This record gives sequence, C-alpha cells and structure tokens, in this order.
Amino acid sequence: MLRWVFLLRYPDGVSKDDGERWYLGTHTQEAKHLHGLRRYRSWRALKASTAPPWTTVDGLNRWDRVTELAFDDWDDWHEAAVKHVPEYTPPPYGARGFEFETIFIQDEPANDFLGNSPAPGSLSASDTDRLVRWLFILRYGENTTKEAGEDWYLGTHTQEAKHMHGLRRYVSWRAQAAPASLVALAPPKWDRLTELAFADFDAWADGAVTNMPTWTPPPYGQPGFLSETVFIREEPEYDFLTEIPQVGQSRSLAQAKSKAARRV
Repeated sequence: MLRWVFLLRYPDGVSKDDGERWYLGTHTQEAKHLHGLRRYRSWRALKASTAPPWTTVDGLNRWDRVTELAFDDWDDWHEAAVKHVPEYTPPPYGARGFEFETIFIQDEPANDFLGNSPAPGSLSASDTDRLVRWLFILRYGENTTKEAGEDWYLGTHTQEAKHMHGLRRYVSWRAQAAPASLVALAPPKWDRLTELAFADFDAWADGAVTNMPTWTPPPYGQPGFLSETVFIREEPEYDFLTEIPQVGQSRSLAQAKSKAARRV
C-alpha cells in the first residue's frame, strides 16, 4: 500500500471555518472519487499550549490538518493524481485552497524504536480518546549527506529520544521514492515520517518539555534535521470513503457521529 500523507493549512487571511467549509464540504467530496483510492482519512490538528526550547508554540501549531490517501501502488497513484485528475471546484476565497507538505510512505513503519510500540487501533477506547500523536516529517539538510544523517538519527538521536517520559509509541517510516519514470511528478523532499505518541498532552509536556532529554549533537553540525511537526489524535476525524462530513454542525456533535459510525 502506498500512503500519500499531507500536512495542510489554510492560507493566511482565510478563516479556519471558511477553509474547513470548502475543504470538507467540497474538495474532499470530489477527491474521494479518485481512481484506485483505497483509503481517504483526515485528522484535525491538536494545538499545544507550551513548547520545548528548540521551537515555539506557533511552530508546533502551524498546521490545521493531516490527511492521508492510500493507493495500491505507484501506477494507481499516477492514474489518479496525474492522468485522471478531477476538475476540482476552486475555493471561494482564492485560487489556493490550502498550503501543504506531503510525503509518500508504506503501510508499516521501518523502525520501532521501543521494540513493542502498540499498533494503531490496538489501544482501548479510553486511551484512544486522549492519546496524542506527535508527527514529524523530516529531512537532512545541506550540511550533511542522507547516509550520515541516518547514521546519527537512527544510531544516536532516536536512542536518546526513546527514553522520554511517558512515551507510548515511537515509530518511523522511510519516505518512498517514486519510480524513475514518475520522479519528476513526485520529487522527493522529505526523508522520513516519525511518530511519537503519549497518553495525553500532560504526558507529552512532561516528557518533551519539562524533562526533555539532553541531545547529543550530530557530528556534522546543526541542524541534525529539518522538520515540520503536528499533533493529532489516534482515530481520524473523518473517513471520507464511508461518511460525509456534516459541515457547519457543532464540532463535538460531528466528532461523536463520526466516532459512532466507525464503531458500528
């Protein structure tokens, strides 16, 4: 399975309500008919109220959503995203509906740094409702090679990070490179997607802020990697292939209906 993961935000000057109304009510309802689409899910970003010293609250809260589309393989992606693109309805607020970063990954992570991280969907409902997933898409900078970056990241950085207080899951996926015939259409930008999960935001703040580990710097100098990061819950807010978002109703009611539909 080829997973196409988006971090997205609505443009400056566009209200979150206006962006959500077009994205959930129009854009996703057109995109769900893409050829060969196997999964199409979206998570509303959670917002942090504090930050570790290497970033800011605004930096942590930059993104509005995480959305994932899945296809069987690159051929199906090419058919859907290049050869038979729907005629999307533009947003009422301008030419660009959202800004985004994107990465392609496989279904299963390449690395489980805890050795026994619970798989998504394996936790109890009470745990799932509060769980905070901290996602990073990352790449190594121009100050190093990918090989040297991976040596430090996998051999040093993650081995220190796995001892963070309250860490429930710590897994990472390598970015999937497009075949040579498609690389111009999907040029690689990011090297990995990594997830750290905590029981709730209090546990995250304890492990990542109050008791943040002392990091060993990379031998090639800072930055060790460049990244974008976002917080989401365990379960998606919407599964667009099985439900139609109730745009405009109270968010708590929409979430309750969405959760109930997934558990039937």
